[in-house]
Amino acid sequence: MEKSLFSRMWDKMQSDGYFARHPHYQDHFGAELSREDRALDNAVLQLDFSQAHLEIPVPYSDALERSVKRTEAQWLGRMFALPETGTVLDVGCGFGRSVTWFAERYPQVIGTDISATVLDNARERLKDRRNVRLLVNESDTLPADIADGSIALAYVFTVFQHIPREFTANLLRGITRVLADDGVVIFNLLTNFNEAVNTGDSETEWAIGYSPAQAEALLANSGLSAIKMCTWSTPGSDAGWLWVQAGRQARQAG
Repeated sequence: MEKSLFSRMWDKMQSDGYFARHPHYQDHFGAELSREDRALDNAVLQLDFSQAHLEIPVPYSDALERSVKRTEAQWLGRMFALPETGTVLDVGCGFGRSVTWFAERYPQVIGTDISATVLDNARERLKDRRNVRLLVNESDTLPADIADGSIALAYVFTVFQHIPREFTANLLRGITRVLADDGVVIFNLLTNFNEAVNTGDSETEWAIGYSPAQAEALLANSGLSAIKMCTWSTPGSDAGWLWVQAGRQARQAG
């Protein structure tokens, strides 16, 4: 899909209330947590996120997706070693879900998104956070005013499955540009599903998957090297998540 058309598609989806209507984000838009929700959160946090393959013991569901998002601030640092300080870049930040907790832990957070509409929502949610900048990015390009070598942690959560592969490759090259020498990027990919697909229907979520070999090729072509890769799976589903932490190749070679 042509880049400007892709941007317009996502901005329209956001104008139509994509996040507010999405079952994975209900609790961020006013829904109260149930007893089952809280029990699921506790179960998720009991998992050993340090292992290379995490078998989540409950079937995939919208409730599980919400729980993973609610507990992200606790499990992410158990899965990967996170920088202690520095500037965080959240690519595809949406309404600022992850930016909110990053801003509590880091001195500076930059959130970017393809949709100006959803960033307006994020600005309202984060208006009291003085250490947050929100910028519109192009379909496959980071904002030029993010300085080279300025980012300690780049985070991309559930973004690359929704965009064409060439956009993902270009964004990763942009992330390599802005990473500090000792900076890291963390992202997840859909895996063992749709690994030959590169598009989707207009104005819908796309589901583009990557094999571990495809992920390694992405990194190599972006000037990045893997530090750690791990997978998540759930019973009854072949599809899973592939999680990647990577740094600049110059750092790895040193």
